[in-house]
Amino acid sequence: MKYKLIASDMDGTLVNDDSVLTERTKNAIIKAVEAGVLFVTATGRPFSNVEVVNRLFTGENAAVDADMPFIVFNGSAAYMGKSKKLLFEKFLDFDLAKEVYKIGEGIGTAQIVWTGPRLWVNRICKETLNYSTLEKTIITDFDSIKDEVDGVSKVLWITDPEIVSKYRIKMNEHFDGKLTCVSSMSYFLEFISSDSGKGTALAEIGKLYGIDKSEMIAVGDSYNDLSMLEYAGFSVAVENANDEIKNICDHVTSSNNEDGVAEVIERFILSR
Repeated sequence: MKYKLIASDMDGTLVNDDSVLTERTKNAIIKAVEAGVLFVTATGRPFSNVEVVNRLFTGENAAVDADMPFIVFNGSAAYMGKSKKLLFEKFLDFDLAKEVYKIGEGIGTAQIVWTGPRLWVNRICKETLNYSTLEKTIITDFDSIKDEVDGVSKVLWITDPEIVSKYRIKMNEHFDGKLTCVSSMSYFLEFISSDSGKGTALAEIGKLYGIDKSEMIAVGDSYNDLSMLEYAGFSVAVENANDEIKNICDHVTSSNNEDGVAEVIERFILSR
């Protein structure tokens, strides 16, 4: 099979534990793009926080001049990296977002609310300060957000892994398909629209470029990657992924600290 697209999760997959994109991985991505393969970064991060990858394709020091798609907010939006063109955006129903927020307040978790490029927090604390250096607006009344934004991209809880594990199941049962609840890291629980997700976003990009899912590779490590891994024709888990993710994948590569994505590109794209 000649693959035309490879999609990779970012944190825990593409970059190492220090959030560094290694030279081996950079070189593999560049060679794949030069060979005509579409490289798609699929992340829970906002578009403003993907430059570690995007600078490979844009700016004076770009290694290769290309406009690559970026799936952000776990599939709630997608942009072209160079042109900054918005490909699509799917907002979480406001009343559902408000309900998630109220439940989070009830259990006392730190919360992040993304409304496109704007970041809101329920309080300034260690968790919200460490999450991002971007300017933060404190929420005093959740309803007041509605008149200031186009919509809610996602709600994020930052809390103990035990709470994340418990509430990932509990909240999916509670909302019963009305929204999507995923965990991207052990201490993150994220809520997005039910008609979004990395798999849905990957399908949209496939339509745009005329690439069938059988011609796609997806690489990931956690539950927020599940829909993407299930959609792509060939699914790969990094070694540091949890067992549930490994068990549904076609292949397991090296960890994110051992250039797992580069290994996949070299073996399944460049060698063919």
